[in-house]
Amino acid sequence: MTVKQFFKSQAFKCIIVLLVIALIAGGLLAILNDVLYVTDEERTMRAIEKVYGKEMQYEELSYSAEELTNDYGTISKVYLLENGNYMVQSTGGGGYKGGTITVWTVLAYKDGAFTGIEKVVLESYEKQTLMSKLTYEVYSAHNDEITGDVYFTTGSDGIKVVISGATYSTNALNNAVDCALYFARNTLSAKEA
Repeated sequence: MTVKQFFKSQAFKCIIVLLVIALIAGGLLAILNDVLYVTDEERTMRAIEKVYGKEMQYEELSYSAEELTNDYGTISKVYLLENGNYMVQSTGGGGYKGGTITVWTVLAYKDGAFTGIEKVVLESYEKQTLMSKLTYEVYSAHNDEITGDVYFTTGSDGIKVVISGATYSTNALNNAVDCALYFARNTLSAKEA
């Protein structure tokens, strides 16, 4: 096949069509990436609005990796809100088939002292198939004044029970909340003292 025959061939026409499609698609992706980009600040404000239903001033806090990890899970973000509460994004494991749940937990403070959990809101989950079964009541069961060294569990070993059953489990949810609770008791309380 000569060069002149190649330029007239069906294969060359297919290559040109695919090249044009790739250029158009790449250009559209570049434009849409700029138009639809969400800044970290906007993402944070969306999370605060998801929890409180309104915008609120905040300060992002940073901690060491050791302070952000405990036996219950890991913490990825910590914000001090204008009302004196802390909003913590934590991920708990131990769910169905090793699944995880990430939640926003609002740690309530009054006069600089930890008083309990104000609210728990789902952010995301992985490998959890029965998340639709976890109702508002399950999340709000964590909203409580917490005294002593109480943690949440699905068992019945004398620690506060949120829910247990053969159909589905809230292990990952409890671990995510407990991760934030542990952080409040051991890291935030230590820094406040």
